[in-house]
Amino acid sequence: MVTNTYPRHRTPAEHGSPASRRRFLAVLGTAAAALPLLGACGTGSGGAADPDHRGPVGGALPRVRVSQAASPGRGVKRTSFPITAVGVTWTGSPHGVRLRLIDRSGRPGDWQDVRAGCPCGKDPDILRTRSAAPPHRALVPARGSYGYQLDVDAGVKVVEAIAIDAGRLGRKGRTTTPGTPSTPAAPSGSASDVAFPPPGLLLRADWGADEAKRLTVDGKQSSPTRFTPVQAITVHHTATPVDDPDPAATVRAIYEQHAVSNDWGDIGYNFLIDRQGAVYEGRFSDTDGIPAHNADDEVVTAFHTFGFNSGNIGIALLGDFEEAKPSARMRDSLVRLTASLAARHELDPLAGVTYVSPTSGKSTEGPAVGGHRDWTSTECPGAATYLDLTDVRERAAELIR
Repeated sequence: MVTNTYPRHRTPAEHGSPASRRRFLAVLGTAAAALPLLGACGTGSGGAADPDHRGPVGGALPRVRVSQAASPGRGVKRTSFPITAVGVTWTGSPHGVRLRLIDRSGRPGDWQDVRAGCPCGKDPDILRTRSAAPPHRALVPARGSYGYQLDVDAGVKVVEAIAIDAGRLGRKGRTTTPGTPSTPAAPSGSASDVAFPPPGLLLRADWGADEAKRLTVDGKQSSPTRFTPVQAITVHHTATPVDDPDPAATVRAIYEQHAVSNDWGDIGYNFLIDRQGAVYEGRFSDTDGIPAHNADDEVVTAFHTFGFNSGNIGIALLGDFEEAKPSARMRDSLVRLTASLAARHELDPLAGVTYVSPTSGKSTEGPAVGGHRDWTSTECPGAATYLDLTDVRERAAELIR
């Protein structure tokens, strides 16, 4: 963990009981979408896709198709549909996996190294089990291929591979295209810039979330929502191509991977932001409060920062920002969203916090607004984003004043 030098902020125990908030009701629009190119927080446990997560898909929802293989080996895996991305889960060296894509005619492409993504997942139950690091995970853009093949180093075991077709959003009557904010993203310093939810937020229904993926066959939540007071805000990147032509489909593919393949029961982030500055609602938080919150203004626990999820709001930037910088629109939306959340929860973006685990009661120091690498050993949210967080904090603090 990176040691911070921020002035300490108050702990959850020092917060008073938050007042109840009005229910947030909004319906935003989306237009037809195409297939994305992506990479994200990773895939999960082995075995075939769990049918308990799947329910009937309504005609208005995109048709998402998957092909999963436990311990896929080195043979060619073909699909009957065009693949948006291939997710790989493995143990052993984080640099020991290669993949090549197979086109519709059966011709293989070049071998490419598979780069492990950041360690995401559900918090371990420290009181009952030993904390264990998650396996390595990656999601590789497939650009409409019809198969893939894996190769691994000695000592590496591929636990699972999943091919995803994210489908198309074919709803009628929508007015807003995912990836195009309905309002300007640039903060102007007005009171509306710290109002939450931010203008133009795309709800789960707008990006085509199939809510059946969160449920078991008896209609219960696979991962029941749990709410705790907000302690911190953490920024991630999804390691997707920066020039993603269809971010809404990318969000759906990440949702498929996280909710079903990982067996997390939902997408792992609370919010996502694309290069045009559009903000997407992530983890489901029920219908009696605002996005990511319950009626008591507590935040729903997501799965973005392994070991530090509860009370930690995860914001993912769609793209790979190890070298490339986030676009101006994306940065502006990150500032606005960060400011609105910090103002709502009385966090000082320039301060540090004493994070207290609701599970174990253990505490650790971290930034009120930071990157994933502040909490664990990872390159996330990319070097370019991480270096930019100082400016994000300062601009967010200015909006709140």
